[in-house]
Amino acid sequence: MKKILMFCIPALFLLNGCNNDVPDPQVKEEGQAAMNLGSETALASAYVQSQDITLHYLIKGNNVYIDCKAPSLSFREDSGKETGKIILEMDGKTVGEYKSAAFVVRNVESGQHQALLKIINNKGINLFQKEFTVTIN
Repeated sequence: MKKILMFCIPALFLLNGCNNDVPDPQVKEEGQAAMNLGSETALASAYVQSQDITLHYLIKGNNVYIDCKAPSLSFREDSGKETGKIILEMDGKTVGEYKSAAFVVRNVESGQHQALLKIINNKGINLFQKEFTVTIN
């Protein structure tokens, strides 16, 4: 039962962020999200909302599941809305640039990390910025 819950909770976070902006299975981040391996099965999550943008993140083991909802912005190029991308930094280093509302940063090394998530539109204007702490046991 615990294994099912450990799988379902992150899946629900990821599916919740997709709503009408379902990411293409072939979408890959523009940057590298590979960091040193760590191992732990701790589970933590958080929820942040600013204006109309909502950020969920979930820490499971040494992976960080991130889900953003931005109703006025799309991360797909072929949408009729204004487009943008997500830039994630950890400890001052860019981890990746993502064109998907939900993504996973895998293999984050053990310890406490300062994460900075930015949502930038196609004109380069920073629409949202949130700093949060990620602790991997």
